[in-house]
Amino acid sequence: MRIVDIPPYQRAGVNYDPKEGHFMMKELVSYLKSKGQLEGVEIDIDEGAPTEHGAESRDEEVVSNIAVGVVNRVKAVCAMGKYDAVITQAGIEPGFLAAHVVSTLPIAYPVHSAMHFASLLGEKFCVLTTTDAQAMIVRRNAYLYGMNHKLTSVRYVSRSSTFTMALVRKYPKADRLKSPEVMEFANSIVDQFVHAIEDEGADTVIIGSPHQQCFLDEVRAGLDARGYQEINLMGAFACAVEMARAMVNMGIKQAARAYPSDKLKAKPAFR
Repeated sequence: MRIVDIPPYQRAGVNYDPKEGHFMMKELVSYLKSKGQLEGVEIDIDEGAPTEHGAESRDEEVVSNIAVGVVNRVKAVCAMGKYDAVITQAGIEPGFLAAHVVSTLPIAYPVHSAMHFASLLGEKFCVLTTTDAQAMIVRRNAYLYGMNHKLTSVRYVSRSSTFTMALVRKYPKADRLKSPEVMEFANSIVDQFVHAIEDEGADTVIIGSPHQQCFLDEVRAGLDARGYQEINLMGAFACAVEMARAMVNMGIKQAARAYPSDKLKAKPAFR
């Protein structure tokens, strides 16, 4: 099975290095391989559509600007004829509806997939992202996905992706549990999840932003140290991979009636 991952954008010095490509996503893919989650699956990381946006902001304006690039890349990889499914990685899920319309392959978005897994596993879940603006985007998306009634809160740790990716670059994976700097960051995430668990009754917690998912093991260790071994912790990117695999194995994809274009043949009488 061959799956292609579409980054939200390509910006040298932010999420992309001309020599290494999308280094953060390469780490997440390597992590899944080390856990045995990619047996029989090959994941290619697309270059992504270039963007001029280099600031830290990730609000609705940014989502609108990068969505066109994501949708165009989805169309392009579908036309290549060498992939079985498409996944994306951004927690703010740019181009969600349009990408589901244009994709001729099964397509899975990360937080959308994670919310459905969380709904399967339990009754209440919390999502963590990076900023307040992103948290509002995730909340609105939960309404769109029909999951708002199970989403207890969307929380955020106000550390930029630049800060987090600097930690990824500074500390090899094997050294992060031993780093006070890394564990301070991981515990700031754990603090947010503990509030969701204790104050809101969450039984599952989701890390939505990909740069934060590079620290899943450290967050898991922090939750376990506080006695929350029974709480499910999920990285949204892994959920997208599993959702894509399931659709390919079952021979199904997103419903054309749910994501129609003007080319839909069997149009319903009303909506």
